[in-house]
Amino acid sequence: MHLQIANSATMAILCGITILIVLLQPILFITVAFKRGKELGMTDTEMKESARSSAIFSIIPSLPIIVSYLLLVPSLGRYFPWLRLSVVGSATYETMVANMAANAFGLESISVADIPVEVFVCILFVVTIGILGGNIFNVFFLKAYDKKVESLKQGNANLVPMITTAMFLGMYGTMASPYLTNFVNIPGVAAILVAGITALLMGKFAAKSKKLKEFTFPLSMIVGMLSASVVSVIL
Repeated sequence: MHLQIANSATMAILCGITILIVLLQPILFITVAFKRGKELGMTDTEMKESARSSAIFSIIPSLPIIVSYLLLVPSLGRYFPWLRLSVVGSATYETMVANMAANAFGLESISVADIPVEVFVCILFVVTIGILGGNIFNVFFLKAYDKKVESLKQGNANLVPMITTAMFLGMYGTMASPYLTNFVNIPGVAAILVAGITALLMGKFAAKSKKLKEFTFPLSMIVGMLSASVVSVIL
C-alpha cells in the first residue's frame, strides 16, 4: 500500500531534513530582528514582550494548518502533509492539485484505499512542483510587477483594487464551485455556507476590534467544520 511508503522512516527523515532547513529561516529572522531592535534603542524587555504577544496571537490563526494536516494524513500519510504545510501550501491547494493528479491517472480521488506506488510518487511530485510557479515568478518578476502596479495606481487609484479583487473572486469561485454545487455532499455544502456566513459576521465585529481580524479565518473554518459534523450526525 502507498501508505506504507508515506508513513515510512525514510519519508520521515527526508521530510524532517527539509523542515529543519526551513526552521533556520525564522531563527535568522529573530536574530536580525533583535539586532535591529538594539540599534533602535529597544530594551530586552520590550522585544521579549513583543515576541511573546506575537507568539500568543499566532496560535489560533495556526489552527487551520493543524486541521488541514489532519485532513490530509489519511490520504497522503503523516509526513508529506507535514512537509507541505510547513513550507508553502494550504489544504485547499494540496487537496485540489493532488486530486487533479489522481484523476489524471484514472483514480476517483486521493481518498481511495490503495493508490499504486508509482501514482502516489507522481502525485507527490505534482503537488510539490506545482506550487513552485508562484515562487519562481516572484524571484524573477515580482519587482517589475510591483513597479507596474504602482504606475497603475498613479494613473487610476481605483483600478488596481478592482482588478485584484476580480482575480481573487475568480480564483476562489473556480476552487469553490465544485464543492458548492455538489449537493450529494450535504455536510460539505453546509460547512462552506456556515463558514462563509461566520466569516462575514466576524468581519463586521472585526471592524470594531482589530485584534479579532486575525481570528476571522480560523474561527470561521472551525465553525464550518463543526456544522458539517452536526449535519452528518443529523443525516
